[in-house]
Amino acid sequence: MARRRTSLAERDQFKVGVVALVLGGLVTGGIVLLSSLSLGATTYTAVLEHTAGLRVGEAVQVHGVPVGEVETVELGDRVVEVTFTLDSGIDLGDETTAEVKVATLLGTHYLQVEPEGSGSLADDTIPLDRTSVPYNLQDVLEGGTAALDEVDPELLARALTATSDALGSSGEEVGPALEGVAMLSEVISSRSDQVGRLLKAARGVTDQLAEGSDDLFGLMRSANLVIEEIVRRREAIRQLLVQTKGLADALDAIVRETRADITPALHDLNLALGSLRKQDEQLRTVLETMAPAVRYVANATGNGPYLDLFLQSPALPADDGLCALGDCR
Repeated sequence: MARRRTSLAERDQFKVGVVALVLGGLVTGGIVLLSSLSLGATTYTAVLEHTAGLRVGEAVQVHGVPVGEVETVELGDRVVEVTFTLDSGIDLGDETTAEVKVATLLGTHYLQVEPEGSGSLADDTIPLDRTSVPYNLQDVLEGGTAALDEVDPELLARALTATSDALGSSGEEVGPALEGVAMLSEVISSRSDQVGRLLKAARGVTDQLAEGSDDLFGLMRSANLVIEEIVRRREAIRQLLVQTKGLADALDAIVRETRADITPALHDLNLALGSLRKQDEQLRTVLETMAPAVRYVANATGNGPYLDLFLQSPALPADDGLCALGDCR
């Protein structure tokens, strides 16, 4: 009986282990499947002449903003087919173009996609005639061969020797310089998101300026009116200055013409003023002496600032006589 219970327990443990393995496999497969899916993104293909160094995982940008990444880079029939994903909210028209660009000096790249045209992208594929790469290896080789044919070997040898000597003597400085360039490239690469936001903000500012172009034009027209008014006022001020100069010239001419008469008159006036200044003490003494006498006369009159006079004469009839004669006033 005990052996039977032991065999049943072993069978149950075996079943539990099998179920656990199956569930673990399903979970692992689901995780792998979910990781391979691009949720919330649309997959496109770009046909390139060659990879130009573009690698899987590098960014895809639209108007300078990272919105996707490169999924696969595969060799096709004399072309390279690049599969990439974009955010589902971005629509690509039938004239959409793509270009591989260099991101940093260390050799990282990105795929620049420019949505153009109307409608939708045919077969979700950007054809070869609407894609471009930074360089064409065949063109470089052909151009380099023609250029090397024109190079003087001896001159090139001397130039390379001089370059080697210069680098050898400045080796200690070249190393830190290259390290600085590498650090700068890393900083630029790490700040790519911020640069993207900056470019997006700059585009917003540009759009606002475009929307306010009518106001700017109106302001410029108003500025033209102000400038025209200033020019007119300047002409009026110039005329005023011209007339003022004419008036000054006329006054100068008058002074020149009357100088012979004005000079003696001013001389006589100066003499009169000098004589008055000399007699100032005497005039002050006379006024001080007359003051008591004038006060005595005022006291004698007693009726104010005047003097009563009585005139008795036989030639003048009295008032009642004049009234009897009919001259009653």
